[in-house]
Amino acid sequence: MRGKKVLLSVTGTVQDVGMEDIPDQIRLFTTGELSGSKEQNRWRLRYTETQPESTASDLVTFTMENGAVTMQREGETNTSMIFRQGNRYEGSYVTPYGELAMGVYPTHVRYNVEDARGEVVLKYQLDIQGQFSSVREMRIRFAPSRRA
Repeated sequence: MRGKKVLLSVTGTVQDVGMEDIPDQIRLFTTGELSGSKEQNRWRLRYTETQPESTASDLVTFTMENGAVTMQREGETNTSMIFRQGNRYEGSYVTPYGELAMGVYPTHVRYNVEDARGEVVLKYQLDIQGQFSSVREMRIRFAPSRRA
């Protein structure tokens, strides 16, 4: 499948340590591109994310294959995360202010793609600098864009 324009709804929920009764939620609506095929059992979803407090943009790419999801963020902040349920991943989060050690432990990884529409659901625990930081959930829904 060649790249197809899609509309995305990205919802992120963060449950910080010590703030168990006050979850934070962010929501982003944007356009992106979906490529891949069912035959290859590999999908790639890309979109640009602009931070609300600045004009900086990051290119975000999700690759879904063999039951795992990889997220790559490139721009003002850079990171790569691998979400394979039950497997811990360690990496780094690079910002203009410095680099932080990061670990993710996915407790739920699911994706479904049919006819350029679908959903990615990730639930995971996040460590920053070796300390448990939060429990997070990311839900991405996408569907074909009427604009080519």
